[in-house]
Amino acid sequence: MKFFCTLFSILFTAHLNAQAVKTFDIFSYKEPAGFQLQKNQGYLVYQTNEGKNYCQLFLYPAAIGQKDVEKDFLKSWDYFARNPSQKVSDPETKEKDTVNGWQSILGAARGSFNKQMFAVTVSTFTNEDITYAIASVFTDKKYIPVAQEFISNVNPDEKKFVRTENKNPAANTNTGNTQQTINNSITLFKTNFDDGWTSIITKDYVQVTKNGTEVRLYYVDAKMDQQRNTNSNVFEPYYWDAIVKPAFNTGQTFVREKEQYSYGKEDIWEAAVTNKQTGKAGYLAMRLVFSNGACRPIVVIAPDKNSYYSFFGTNEDFTKMFSYNKFAVAQNDLIGKWKSFEAASMDYYSIYSGDYAGMATASTNDEFVFNSNGTYQSEHAGTITFNGSLSHGKSAYKGTFGVDQWNLTASNRGPNDPGEFSCQFEAVKSGVVLRLTSKKFTGMQMSLFKTN
Repeated sequence: MKFFCTLFSILFTAHLNAQAVKTFDIFSYKEPAGFQLQKNQGYLVYQTNEGKNYCQLFLYPAAIGQKDVEKDFLKSWDYFARNPSQKVSDPETKEKDTVNGWQSILGAARGSFNKQMFAVTVSTFTNEDITYAIASVFTDKKYIPVAQEFISNVNPDEKKFVRTENKNPAANTNTGNTQQTINNSITLFKTNFDDGWTSIITKDYVQVTKNGTEVRLYYVDAKMDQQRNTNSNVFEPYYWDAIVKPAFNTGQTFVREKEQYSYGKEDIWEAAVTNKQTGKAGYLAMRLVFSNGACRPIVVIAPDKNSYYSFFGTNEDFTKMFSYNKFAVAQNDLIGKWKSFEAASMDYYSIYSGDYAGMATASTNDEFVFNSNGTYQSEHAGTITFNGSLSHGKSAYKGTFGVDQWNLTASNRGPNDPGEFSCQFEAVKSGVVLRLTSKKFTGMQMSLFKTN
């Protein structure tokens, strides 16, 4: 494994060819010759294949770290490299260095996939509270110089790192403080979508931005909901005063004319505004969305009225923004116990007499425990009742698991269950919800909350 140590030998020393310079996040870098860009959403992946051999290079965006390169490296290694099913555990070699103010650790190990040996490296860089990682996977030593050159040609610019990524920070609804802080309870708290929107988790809402327009998807806030006037059916004034006025000076407020066939939908309030902290003028709209009595306010801040209407011409343009509350899953963020409970009921009536014919209820309980060594165990229980009769089922599984951002695999799920799930995090007031959907049984959807 000695050859891995050479990867640090010329970090940050290469001179970039101006015609070949690319940018990503806070970095400028040079594309590796002969490689194809495979992915540029959330992080970069370059790959080349030569017969049975291949090399993959990964560049991840800068994030808020722990001001400790050892801790940052461990988190990066657990997320990217550790995979018991491919016989990758702890690094076989580690080397620490300091270059241009950045502390760095390179770790490397060997693994096996489909009976083919490969090497995996993770390089973590930390400067104060900023950290980022570059990783590689390859099957032949000839790719070592390529990985070395790629690392050396990645140049970070700390001045471009924005800790809140919030150009128009909102007021804290509890204290009036206009400084939002990122809720970085998960590793990948930023998502770049193919249509140009970018989402990031903040303390009180998910911030979604595109071309100078900002959307704030506020979390359900039980305390705020409890304080509204329950004797009134008009809640817009209350939420306008609670979440808009603390952060913005507002002009005359307008209620948007409703669309045809939109009777019963919530009003949309609009006004020209000025951000109290930045002094920047804009056009703001607020729509409230209710579910089981809980309110999820949507606030849009656009540069002007025309920009606002170009993005939000219909009521549905507001509610579809909830789909941007979506964040990739890092394996290290799963470690712990997750639980869910779902229940539903249905009344039956005779189609002939109209008489009541009984009630059916169904409930499910799911629990996963994900361990740091790559193993898991899960229990699933379901109960169905109908007119006094009851049926109950229960299953339990143990095995290994792996995560690739939007996909989770779990072994030993049974003969008819391949254990393949789509996965994502959804931000809520207290943290995140883990959404798991079986790829084979798409009706099997679980919403799990972390309990420890």
